[in-house]
Amino acid sequence: MPDTFFQNIGADDLQPITLKKPATAGEIRADLQERIDRAIARNAKLDGCLAPEPRAIPPRDSKAPNWTVDGFPNLPSGCFGDLVKIVDQARLEYELVS
Repeated sequence: MPDTFFQNIGADDLQPITLKKPATAGEIRADLQERIDRAIARNAKLDGCLAPEPRAIPPRDSKAPNWTVDGFPNLPSGCFGDLVKIVDQARLEYELVS
């Protein structure tokens, strides 16, 4: 019976639903610091990196992140790429709320 219900829906019509966790800037920053600390345990060159403060931005569309960061405090040389990956992943997971 379900096959007949969905017979007119093509695979292109189905979009994955991504639910982001709502969080304040402080909660996101704390999660970022935990991720950075775990990365430091694997790679000592990241030692001293601190989580940046998230700030709200208008999203490009309904799926785009609604926050960004304005740099990385205490950034040691050679760590930028690793921290960008951490922040990019968190931006996919969290929606900034006030």
